[in-house]
Amino acid sequence: MNVLVCAACGRSLSEPLRLLPELPERPEYDGLKNADGSRHAPSTVPRGACAVDPEPSGAPLVPHPDPEWLGPAMPGVIISDPDGPGCLISAGPRNTLVVHPEDARGFLAPNPAVQEIGCCGAPGQEGPNQVCPGCGAEVATLFSECYGSYETHFLPDAVRVAAP
Repeated sequence: MNVLVCAACGRSLSEPLRLLPELPERPEYDGLKNADGSRHAPSTVPRGACAVDPEPSGAPLVPHPDPEWLGPAMPGVIISDPDGPGCLISAGPRNTLVVHPEDARGFLAPNPAVQEIGCCGAPGQEGPNQVCPGCGAEVATLFSECYGSYETHFLPDAVRVAAP
Protein backbone atom coordinates (compact mmCIF):
# COMPACT_ATOMS: atom_id res chain seq x y z
CA MET A 1 0.00 0.00 0.00
CA ASN A 2 1.15 3.51 -0.84
CA VAL A 3 -0.18 7.06 -0.59
CA LEU A 4 -0.19 9.89 -3.09
CA VAL A 5 1.90 12.88 -2.02
CA CYS A 6 2.25 16.37 -3.44
CA ALA A 7 5.27 16.52 -5.75
CA ALA A 8 5.86 20.14 -4.71
CA CYS A 9 5.86 19.85 -0.92
CA GLY A 10 5.57 16.14 -0.01
CA ARG A 11 2.26 16.41 1.87
CA SER A 12 0.06 13.28 1.91
CA LEU A 13 -2.95 13.64 -0.38
CA SER A 14 -4.71 10.28 0.01
CA GLU A 15 -5.50 7.33 2.21
CA PRO A 16 -3.30 4.26 1.62
CA LEU A 17 -3.98 2.87 -1.87
CA ARG A 18 -3.17 -0.22 -3.90
CA LEU A 19 -2.60 0.13 -7.64
CA LEU A 20 -5.04 -1.78 -9.84
CA PRO A 21 -3.67 -3.31 -13.07
CA GLU A 22 -6.16 -1.28 -15.14
CA LEU A 23 -8.99 1.20 -14.78
CA PRO A 24 -12.26 -0.67 -14.12
CA GLU A 25 -15.18 -0.17 -16.47
CA ARG A 26 -17.21 2.83 -15.40
CA PRO A 27 -20.50 1.74 -13.82
CA GLU A 28 -23.88 2.69 -15.21
CA TYR A 29 -25.86 5.23 -13.21
CA ASP A 30 -29.64 5.52 -13.12
CA GLY A 31 -29.68 9.09 -11.79
CA LEU A 32 -31.46 8.17 -8.56
CA LYS A 33 -30.37 9.14 -5.07
CA ASN A 34 -27.97 6.81 -3.29
CA ALA A 35 -28.72 5.28 0.11
CA ASP A 36 -26.80 8.14 1.77
CA GLY A 37 -28.95 10.73 -0.06
CA SER A 38 -26.18 11.78 -2.46
CA ARG A 39 -26.78 12.09 -6.18
CA HIS A 40 -23.69 10.80 -7.89
CA ALA A 41 -22.78 7.72 -9.89
CA PRO A 42 -21.03 4.84 -8.18
CA SER A 43 -17.28 5.39 -8.07
CA THR A 44 -15.23 3.88 -10.88
CA VAL A 45 -12.47 2.79 -8.49
CA PRO A 46 -13.23 1.04 -5.18
CA ARG A 47 -12.14 2.52 -1.85
CA GLY A 48 -8.49 1.84 -1.10
CA ALA A 49 -7.46 1.52 -4.74
CA CYS A 50 -6.16 3.66 -7.59
CA ALA A 51 -5.74 3.12 -11.31
CA VAL A 52 -4.10 4.91 -14.21
CA ASP A 53 -6.49 6.37 -16.78
CA PRO A 54 -4.70 6.42 -20.15
CA GLU A 55 -7.41 8.62 -21.73
CA PRO A 56 -7.49 12.44 -21.59
CA SER A 57 -9.22 13.76 -18.49
CA GLY A 58 -11.04 17.06 -17.92
CA ALA A 59 -10.16 20.50 -19.24
CA PRO A 60 -9.46 21.77 -21.74
CA LEU A 61 -12.45 20.67 -23.77
CA VAL A 62 -12.04 21.07 -27.53
CA PRO A 63 -14.28 20.46 -30.57
CA HIS A 64 -14.13 16.92 -31.91
CA PRO A 65 -12.64 16.97 -35.44
CA ASP A 66 -15.71 15.16 -36.79
CA PRO A 67 -18.79 17.43 -36.42
CA GLU A 68 -21.03 14.35 -36.79
CA TRP A 69 -19.47 12.65 -33.75
CA LEU A 70 -21.80 12.49 -30.73
CA GLY A 71 -19.82 10.98 -27.88
CA PRO A 72 -18.79 11.88 -24.34
CA ALA A 73 -16.33 14.66 -23.58
CA MET A 74 -15.71 12.97 -20.25
CA PRO A 75 -17.00 9.65 -18.95
CA GLY A 76 -20.78 9.72 -19.12
CA VAL A 77 -20.93 13.40 -20.11
CA ILE A 78 -21.82 14.58 -23.63
CA ILE A 79 -21.21 18.30 -24.13
CA SER A 80 -22.41 20.07 -27.26
CA ASP A 81 -19.98 22.47 -28.91
CA PRO A 82 -21.45 25.94 -28.22
CA ASP A 83 -19.64 27.37 -31.26
CA GLY A 84 -20.63 24.84 -33.88
CA PRO A 85 -22.02 21.44 -34.71
CA GLY A 86 -20.94 18.33 -32.89
CA CYS A 87 -19.56 17.74 -29.44
CA LEU A 88 -16.55 18.60 -27.35
CA ILE A 89 -13.91 16.11 -26.22
CA SER A 90 -11.36 16.25 -23.45
CA ALA A 91 -7.84 17.35 -24.34
CA GLY A 92 -6.79 17.21 -20.69
CA PRO A 93 -3.91 15.26 -19.20
CA ARG A 94 -3.47 11.55 -19.85
CA ASN A 95 -2.35 8.97 -17.30
CA THR A 96 -4.09 10.59 -14.36
CA LEU A 97 -4.31 8.51 -11.17
CA VAL A 98 -7.98 7.82 -10.47
CA VAL A 99 -9.11 7.28 -6.88
CA HIS A 100 -12.42 7.01 -5.06
CA PRO A 101 -13.21 10.59 -3.90
CA GLU A 102 -13.58 9.43 -0.29
CA ASP A 103 -9.93 8.29 -0.31
CA ALA A 104 -8.88 11.93 -0.85
CA ARG A 105 -11.50 13.62 1.38
CA GLY A 106 -9.82 15.79 4.01
CA PHE A 107 -6.50 15.68 2.14
CA LEU A 108 -7.35 18.27 -0.53
CA ALA A 109 -8.71 21.83 -0.64
CA PRO A 110 -10.92 23.49 -3.28
CA ASN A 111 -9.02 25.45 -5.90
CA PRO A 112 -9.93 29.13 -5.35
CA ALA A 113 -9.12 29.88 -9.02
CA VAL A 114 -11.78 27.44 -10.32
CA GLN A 115 -15.39 28.52 -9.91
CA GLU A 116 -17.50 25.58 -11.05
CA ILE A 117 -21.25 25.47 -10.77
CA GLY A 118 -23.03 22.15 -10.68
CA CYS A 119 -26.40 21.13 -9.38
CA CYS A 120 -25.10 18.30 -7.17
CA GLY A 121 -21.31 18.49 -7.20
CA ALA A 122 -18.19 19.47 -9.12
CA PRO A 123 -18.47 18.99 -12.91
CA GLY A 124 -14.68 18.99 -13.40
CA GLN A 125 -14.92 20.91 -16.67
CA GLU A 126 -12.90 24.00 -15.67
CA GLY A 127 -9.55 22.42 -14.90
CA PRO A 128 -7.98 21.11 -11.70
CA ASN A 129 -10.45 21.99 -8.94
CA GLN A 130 -8.45 20.55 -6.02
CA VAL A 131 -5.19 21.85 -4.55
CA CYS A 132 -2.67 20.70 -1.97
CA PRO A 133 -3.60 22.43 1.30
CA GLY A 134 0.09 22.61 2.23
CA CYS A 135 1.45 24.59 -0.71
CA GLY A 136 -1.54 25.42 -2.93
CA ALA A 137 -0.30 23.42 -5.95
CA GLU A 138 -3.03 22.24 -8.32
CA VAL A 139 -3.05 18.47 -7.88
CA ALA A 140 -6.39 16.94 -8.92
CA THR A 141 -9.80 17.24 -10.49
CA LEU A 142 -12.83 16.01 -8.57
CA PHE A 143 -15.72 14.81 -10.72
CA SER A 144 -18.79 14.62 -8.48
CA GLU A 145 -21.66 16.06 -10.50
CA CYS A 146 -24.79 13.91 -10.65
CA TYR A 147 -24.64 13.25 -14.40
CA GLY A 148 -21.06 11.96 -14.70
CA SER A 149 -18.55 9.63 -13.13
CA TYR A 150 -17.73 9.93 -9.41
CA GLU A 151 -13.95 9.99 -9.21
CA THR A 152 -10.89 12.09 -8.40
CA HIS A 153 -8.14 12.35 -11.02
CA PHE A 154 -4.68 13.27 -9.73
CA LEU A 155 -2.43 15.03 -12.24
CA PRO A 156 0.50 12.71 -13.03
CA ASP A 157 3.15 15.45 -12.72
CA ALA A 158 1.68 16.93 -9.53
CA VAL A 159 1.84 13.83 -7.34
CA ARG A 160 4.13 10.93 -6.63
CA VAL A 161 3.55 7.56 -5.01
CA ALA A 162 5.22 7.06 -1.62
CA ALA A 163 5.17 4.69 1.34
CA PRO A 164 2.77 5.87 4.07
